Amino acid sequence: MDLDSPDAAPVDLGHRTFLAQTHGIVDPTQVAAAQFADLPVEPLNPPLLGRRLHNPPLLVALHALPWQTRLELLERADAQLRDRGRPLFCTLLESDAPNRVRPHLMSRMAPLRPRTGRVLFRVHDARVFRHLRWMLGPSQMAQLMGPITAWTWHEPLGNTWRTQLRPATEGPPGALIDPDQWEQLAQVACINGCLKDLAEAGAGHASTLLPALLQALREAHSAGLHELDDLQWYACQRLRGTGDTAEQAVVSRRLERVHQQGMSYRMACQLELQHGLQTEAA
Repeated sequence: MDLDSPDAAPVDLGHRTFLAQTHGIVDPTQVAAAQFADLPVEPLNPPLLGRRLHNPPLLVALHALPWQTRLELLERADAQLRDRGRPLFCTLLESDAPNRVRPHLMSRMAPLRPRTGRVLFRVHDARVFRHLRWMLGPSQMAQLMGPITAWTWHEPLGNTWRTQLRPATEGPPGALIDPDQWEQLAQVACINGCLKDLAEAGAGHASTLLPALLQALREAHSAGLHELDDLQWYACQRLRGTGDTAEQAVVSRRLERVHQQGMSYRMACQLELQHGLQTEAA
C-alpha cells in the first residue's frame, strides 16, 4: 500500500529515458491546444462505451517521430512543466509491440462494472494510476498494461516522474477489477483530495498516510457520511487529531448534529468553530 515503493522510485526524465518511450498521452483538459497542435495525435475513444468522449485523451506515437523532433519535443515538455506546472504528457509508455498499444488502451478504458455496465476507466490519469499500484494485484496490473512494458506518469503531489514495470505473471488471467476494488476506485477523488490537503498542512508523506486515511474513510462511511466534502473533512480531521477520548466526544457531537439537523459534517464543524469564537469574544 506504499505509493512510493522502491519499484516506483523517482526517475530522471532525461534524453535517454524520454527517447525510450514509444508513446505519450496528452490530456487536452490540462494542456493548451497550441502545445500539441503540431503533433500526430490519435484520440482514445473506447468503442465499447458506445459514445464519444467530449475531450478524449490523445495518444502520440513518439516512436514514429524523427529523432531530432523527439529531442525538441522533450525540450517543449520540460518548458511546459516548468512554466505551467503541468506536464505535456500526463503518461509516457514503452512497448515492444507499439501497434497494439492504442487498441489495448481503449479496451482497458471501458471495463464492465457489475450492475452498472460499461464505464470510463481513466487509466491515463496519473491521479488514478498512482493508486492502481496498490489496488491491483500483479496479474491485474499485467492485464492492464498488456503490451506496455513500462508505464511512466507524473506524480501530482511530489512533482516527480515514476515508472511501473509490467509484472511477470503465470496462469490464466482473472478479473481486471474485483467487485470490492470498484468501491475503492470510487473513492480515488476523495483520497487524492485528502492527501493534497494533508500534504499542504505538513501532516506527513502520502505513503505513510494512506493506510490510516483509508481507515478514516471507512469510519466516515460507517458514521453515515457519504458526500465527498464531508468525507474529506472527517478523514483529514482524524489524521490531524490525537484520537483521544475528548476528541472522540467532539466528533460524536458533530455527527449527532448532522443526523438530527440534516446538515453537512463540514457545516457542523464550522458552526462549532463559530460558536467557539463567539464564546471567546463574550
